[in-house]
Amino acid sequence: MTEQLKHDHKFADSPLIEVVDLCKSFKEFEAIKPPGVSLKIMPQEVLVIIGSSGSGKSTLLRCMNRLIEPTSGQVFFEGVEITDRTINIDEVRRNIGMVFQQFNLFLHLTVRQNIALPLKKVLNLSDEEIEKRIKTVLETVNLYDKVDNYPGELSGGQQQRVAIARVLAMRPKLIFFDEPTSALDPELTGEVLQVMKRLVSEFHYTLVIVTHEIPFAKEMATRVIFMDEGEIIYRGTPDVVFDKPPNDRLKKFLSKILEMG
Repeated sequence: MTEQLKHDHKFADSPLIEVVDLCKSFKEFEAIKPPGVSLKIMPQEVLVIIGSSGSGKSTLLRCMNRLIEPTSGQVFFEGVEITDRTINIDEVRRNIGMVFQQFNLFLHLTVRQNIALPLKKVLNLSDEEIEKRIKTVLETVNLYDKVDNYPGELSGGQQQRVAIARVLAMRPKLIFFDEPTSALDPELTGEVLQVMKRLVSEFHYTLVIVTHEIPFAKEMATRVIFMDEGEIIYRGTPDVVFDKPPNDRLKKFLSKILEMG
């Protein structure tokens, strides 16, 4: 099972994804301000993006897989410019999974059917291969016993784990998590974070995570980006960002988060 999900990238010295001078405006509002955001995400990296609500974190994530179109700038995935309007973005998105705050499961479909749908519609897999993948990913998130349940019969944490399993079944090279635990009760957060830790430690996934879960970020991130008012204010390793924050705005943000926790 482990081997089927593992990601050992051949070109570990090249960025998996690269963002160059990316800006995004919604009419008058600059969600990501000029001169724009530039960053490189390496294979098997766990990049955590932190910042207050409205700082541009989720906008950046959505621009990176063109769920929303950047106003300017470029995004490259494995060296190919995916902001080129002539590219088949659906083909690209097969390799970039996305886990949202809200679980986005179809309530009228069982867990099995929710996972099977994109495998059939997008990848055109055989029924046998689909069943094999469903078993593998649900065992990975410890939910195979819920395969015939409907989302409404599951807890919020279980629904989010099904959403993660659905992404894993597509076998992406990169997974974005947009505040995956923010809609959950605190006692359900841990089970989702545990699955995310497995993706890193056992399966070597490349993850980009927008989160307020500071202990998780400290433990799992290879690098942390702090965004504020549409800009990257600071970037560094978790030990520097969280233990010795050198930036006043970062210090203020972290103290607020810790107060809330």
